[in-house]
Amino acid sequence: MFLSFAPLLALMACADPRPSILLVTLDTTRADRLGPYGYMLAQTPTLDALAAQGVVYTRAYATCPLTIPSHASLFTGRTPPSHGVRDNGDYVLPETAITLAERFAEAGWRTAAFTAAFPTQARWGLNQGFERYHDPLRRLPTQLDWSDQRAADEVITDALATLPGLAKDGEPLFVWVHLFDAHWPYEPPEPALSAHPGRPYDGEITFADAELGRLIAWFDEARPGGVVVITADHGEGLGDGGERTHGFLLHDGTVRVPLIVRAPGLTALGRVDDPVSHIDVAPTLLNLAGLPLHDGLQGADLREGGSERPYSEALTGQLGLGLAPMFAYTDEAGRYMEGGWGAFYPAEGERVSTSARAGDTTAEAATLAAIRAGMEAVATAEASLSAEELLQLSALGYLGGDADAPAGVVDPRDVIGVIPLTWEARRRLGQGQLNQAEALIVRLEAEMPGTYGVALLRAQLTRAQGKVGEAAARYTDLYLQAPSSTLALQLADFHAAWGDWRGAEGWYQSALDHQPMSPEALRGLVESALKLGEPERAEELALDALALYPDHAEVGLMLAALYLRDGRAEEALAESSRALVLMPRSVWALSIDAEARWALGQADLSIERLQDALLIDRLNLPLRLRLAAQLLEIGRNAEAVRALGPYAAIFPESEELGALLAAAQRALVGEVQGG
Repeated sequence: MFLSFAPLLALMACADPRPSILLVTLDTTRADRLGPYGYMLAQTPTLDALAAQGVVYTRAYATCPLTIPSHASLFTGRTPPSHGVRDNGDYVLPETAITLAERFAEAGWRTAAFTAAFPTQARWGLNQGFERYHDPLRRLPTQLDWSDQRAADEVITDALATLPGLAKDGEPLFVWVHLFDAHWPYEPPEPALSAHPGRPYDGEITFADAELGRLIAWFDEARPGGVVVITADHGEGLGDGGERTHGFLLHDGTVRVPLIVRAPGLTALGRVDDPVSHIDVAPTLLNLAGLPLHDGLQGADLREGGSERPYSEALTGQLGLGLAPMFAYTDEAGRYMEGGWGAFYPAEGERVSTSARAGDTTAEAATLAAIRAGMEAVATAEASLSAEELLQLSALGYLGGDADAPAGVVDPRDVIGVIPLTWEARRRLGQGQLNQAEALIVRLEAEMPGTYGVALLRAQLTRAQGKVGEAAARYTDLYLQAPSSTLALQLADFHAAWGDWRGAEGWYQSALDHQPMSPEALRGLVESALKLGEPERAEELALDALALYPDHAEVGLMLAALYLRDGRAEEALAESSRALVLMPRSVWALSIDAEARWALGQADLSIERLQDALLIDRLNLPLRLRLAAQLLEIGRNAEAVRALGPYAAIFPESEELGALLAAAQRALVGEVQGG
C-alpha cells in the first residue's frame, strides 16, 4: 500500500537534530517468530513494547542470508555486489566503504559496538568508524572459529558497563548491539529452555528479548527520545523450501527479517506492508539525524517508502560447493528467484510462498537482469581461514568457500536436501571418524560431481588419512583452479610440516596477498623468518602483526623469544605477561615467561612458571630438565631430585636426565653431610 509521508516529515523537523541511535541486530531471527508479527509461542515483551511505540515493517528483506554481507549492507546502504562482501568468511569490507559509524563519528556522535560472535569480529571490516568495538571472544585470533560466541546476557552486560562512561558528556550516541543467540545450535539457558519444550529456537528468542529489555531501559533513561532500530541480519530456513538453516536459498524464512523502528514522529505509521530493504536503514538514520546523504547510497528513506524492489543474493552454493549462485528481487506481487533456473513465488499476505507460480517468467528475468546490471560491482580483499577454522566452519552450517570459485549450473534448490551432508562430513572429519566421513563424501561425489566444495572435502579427508603427498596435490589443484588465501594457508602448513620453511614462507605470503589482514598468514611469516634464521626480519614482521592484532599472543611469544635472544629480558617479560593473560594454560607462554624471569633474577617466580607448565604437560622432558637445572643452581637440591627421580624410568635413554639426576643426588648428599 502507498502512504503519504509528508505529515510525518513535517513532524520530524521538530525532533532533536542530534538524536542518539541504538541499532540492534538479532542474528538468525525470523520475523514470523516474534510477537509483533503475530507469533505467540516465544515471549517477546521488549519487542512488543517497541512495536507499540514505533513502526513495524511487515515485509522487510535482507540483501543476503548471511551475517557479514548483511551487516555490511546495513552499515553502507549498499547491496553486496556494490560493497563487495558476498559471503561469510571469504571477504572483508573494504576501507573505501563509507559506513554509518564513520558518518556519525565525523559529525560528533560517540560510536560503540558490542558484538557476540566470530562473524562480527573486527577482522571482517565491520568496525570501521566505531570508537569502541567490543568483540572479545575467549580464544586467540588464530584459534577462533564459527562456533565462538557470547550469549546475550554477556553482551548486554558489557554494553551497560561501557556506555555510561562514553555517554557522560552528553554527546549523541550511535550504538550497535549484535545478539547471536538464535543461531544454530539452539541451546537457550534456563528458564527459557524449560519454558519452550521442544522449541529451543523460540527459547533463544525469548532469552535474547529479556536481555534486550535491560539495554532498552538504560537507553531510554540515558537518551530520552532516542531512535531505536531492531532488525535481524537474516532469518532461519526451518524447512522453508527444504532449507534447515540459511545461506543457500532466498525464501522468506531466510531473507524476510523483522524491522521495527521507534523514532519521534514515526508512531503514526503503525504497520507498513510495502516491501523494504536493509539498504533503506542507512539513509533513514542519516535523515533522522539531520546529516546529508552521501553519494553511493542505494536505498531510500523508509519514511518515503524505501526500496521499490528489494534485492537479495546467496552465493554460498557457488563459493562453497560450485553450484549456481542465487539472485532474487521481491515486490508487492511476490519474489522472482533465479539460480540454475528461474521461478516466481507469489505473495500471500505478508509472506511470499515457497511454491512457484506456473507460467512464463521472461519479464521477471529481465527485471532481475536490469537490477543487477544497475549495481556497481566492487572488488574487495579476501578473508582467510586456517585448516582448523575451515573444519569448524560447519559448526554453524557454513561451508567456507573460495571467492574466485566459478559459478556452476546445478541449482541449490535441486540439491538442498543433500547439502547438509557436507556439514555432516566435516563434523565426522573433525571427530576423526574417517570411514564415516568417506562414505558421506562418496555419496556427495555422486550427487554433486565435479563441485568445488566436494573436492575440498576429499582433499581434507586425504590429509586426515595421512596421505600427505596426495593431499598436497589435491590442495594445489584446487588453488590453481581458484586461488584463495584459505587454500594458500593449507599449502603453507604442508610445507611447514615438511620443514620446507622457504616454501611455507611463499605460501604464507600468497595468503597475505589475498587477505592483508590474515592473522594466520602474519603468524606464519614470523615463524618462517625465525626458522630461516632471519631474526631481524622476524622482529619487524612480528611488530607489524602486533600493530594489527595487539592480542595476538602467539606472535607476542615469538617476539619475546627474539628479545630473549638479544638479552632484552624486560621487553620479553612484557610480551610473555600479556600472552599469559590471553592463554594462561599455555605451556609455551609459561616457558617463555619463566625464561624471562630467570634472566631478570626472579628465580622463584621462574621456577613457579615451569612447575605450572609441567602440571599441564608432565612428560615435557626439556622443561623438566630446565626446572631441575634451575633448582640445582639455587641450591634447592631435594626439589631437583624430586623433579627428576620418577622420570628416570620413563626416559631411560636420556643421558642428560641421568647426568642431571646424579648431580642433584650428589648435591643433596653433600648438603645433608655438610648440615
